[in-house]
Amino acid sequence: MSSELQQCLRGHLEALARQGKTISYRQLAVLAEIPEPRVIGRLASLLEAIIREDHAVGIAASVASLVVSQTKPAIPRAGYFMLLRELGVYNGSDEGAAAEIFHAACVEQLFGTFKR
Repeated sequence: MSSELQQCLRGHLEALARQGKTISYRQLAVLAEIPEPRVIGRLASLLEAIIREDHAVGIAASVASLVVSQTKPAIPRAGYFMLLRELGVYNGSDEGAAAEIFHAACVEQLFGTFKR
């Protein structure tokens, strides 16, 4: 994956964090102009790399947490939670109250960090 595209995504996500907003996978793919084919698959791989980068430098609430499903509840897809479990950051399920509460805490932490 392109590190240039990854940095572009990070820039968009940090701007969203400063604005106190989340974004859907599809909206971010369009905003970042991720090329076809497999747009969402490419986006997911790039977001995974961002989470791994953040984790490597001790950031638990990655800016990738701002990317959510368009459907309710507006939380990341299962791959997000699976990766966080792999990294030892989260130990709950991919959906339901535990996932929603954990995600909400990550988003609030990001908003607090970037609005300073």
